[in-house]
Amino acid sequence: MRLGDSEELRAEINITPLVDVVLVLLVIFMVVTPLLKQEVPIELPLAENSHETKDLSQLTLTLVTDGGVLLNGQPMLRDALTTRLRTIYADRSDKTLFLEADRNLPYGQVVEVMDDCRAAGVVTIGVITKRERSGL
Repeated sequence: MRLGDSEELRAEINITPLVDVVLVLLVIFMVVTPLLKQEVPIELPLAENSHETKDLSQLTLTLVTDGGVLLNGQPMLRDALTTRLRTIYADRSDKTLFLEADRNLPYGQVVEVMDDCRAAGVVTIGVITKRERSGL
């Protein structure tokens, strides 16, 4: 409030507290947003000569250490995997699947899942790995 020569009251909005609140909310959203994406922790095998893919339309099958199966991040029963993949790949011309398996899983279990995928009509299975850091 200012009292000028005219002895008239003028109300002005102080925007400093408003800016403070907006900045605090911005920081909160920046910190919380990465936590919203809930993924299953998985340790991928390491490979020196792995390549990145740019095609995001492909399906990703994830095998978790506890025996769980996720198809594009959605949990599903292992018994229903073959029929679900058959349904998906029935009308697709590109029969490629990316397999993301925890490196602590037994090799036989990974091969069984790959065999189920082949039985469902998957022609190409790409194995997702994590690139080793070289020079450290």
